[in-house]
Amino acid sequence: MSLFSEAHGVFRSRIRRYVEAQLTPHADEWERQCAFPRSVFHDLGREGFLGLTRARQHGGQELDFGYTVVLAEELPRSKMMGLALSVLAQTNFFPPLLALLGTEEQQRDFLAPAVRGEKVGALAASEPAGGSDLVRAVGCTADSDGDDWVITGEKKYITNGPIADFLILLARTKPEASANSLSLIIVPTDTPGFRVKETLRKLGMHTSATGWLAFDQCRVSKRLTLGKPNLGYFYLAQNLLEERLVSGACAVAAANLVWADTVHYLQQRIAYERPLSELQTIRHALVEMATELEMAKRFVHSVCESFRDGKVEAKEICMIKFHATDIVQRVVQRCLHLHGGAGFLEENWISRVYRDAQVLSLGGGVSELMKDLVASYLRL
Repeated sequence: MSLFSEAHGVFRSRIRRYVEAQLTPHADEWERQCAFPRSVFHDLGREGFLGLTRARQHGGQELDFGYTVVLAEELPRSKMMGLALSVLAQTNFFPPLLALLGTEEQQRDFLAPAVRGEKVGALAASEPAGGSDLVRAVGCTADSDGDDWVITGEKKYITNGPIADFLILLARTKPEASANSLSLIIVPTDTPGFRVKETLRKLGMHTSATGWLAFDQCRVSKRLTLGKPNLGYFYLAQNLLEERLVSGACAVAAANLVWADTVHYLQQRIAYERPLSELQTIRHALVEMATELEMAKRFVHSVCESFRDGKVEAKEICMIKFHATDIVQRVVQRCLHLHGGAGFLEENWISRVYRDAQVLSLGGGVSELMKDLVASYLRL
């Protein structure tokens, strides 16, 4: 069974029409504003795009994972990679945790409103002092006080953090630096003691709000513990695999769009009395990039197919995270150069993608960590 069926093709046409009609026309404006309207989440929820694989009882459609891949591949047509990131954070960064671990009450109060686009959530794990080494780096604590957790600390680099209605927070609930000392806790952002310390300015991904968050004696009920206490690291490590896989599919699709735009530009650009696309050096460069992208896409689709069927290929997902990222960054850079001076202009989407793509080797686990994980899977 292939990843996509005729029904997926129909859905792809539908989401493409929506993106190109409702999102793409606003790209330049929203990029200048470094934000997109919150109403986008409501609109996506109304269209059913935020709960493709979620249970119907939570407002979802119970579709297979292939539909999520289609969504991830079509969002870059908005010409706003930051928007794509924020939407995928709403669909695949924290919702799988709520769907898998949440109590009926938690799913009703947080998952269902997120699927409808009424509440925005965020996954808060990274901190100012460290991100990849979560076992030792997490300094945000949740101290037990009767039926409550009292949370103190900071989180940084949190996608959708400044606009979130609730967070799924990774906090230290036992003092020792071990994998069995961290818990996941749902924190509504109207909790006294919580504040957005700063909305971070970034090199790229401008339409995605990224936050530095602070917790000062935030008191939340232990009923908001997600899953079992002290197992948060294991839950998060498994969840990150889906995040990396979906992000990989989105990134490869974006690079394919950049490649197609570059081909169109080179076919129109006349030099030496003929289109640049007819020069052998340029044709060969385009072919080399097309080959790399095709290999990356087929690898991603193969792993997505396994994921859909319940087989989580952790080693391969980590390979995608660092190697597909390398391909995407390299292709986008070469395409920018092929645009010449036009590629250096702020108004050119390719210049934005070039900046946006730099985060791919950082967010969700740096490339060096991915290589270490692959080495461990290979028992090197």
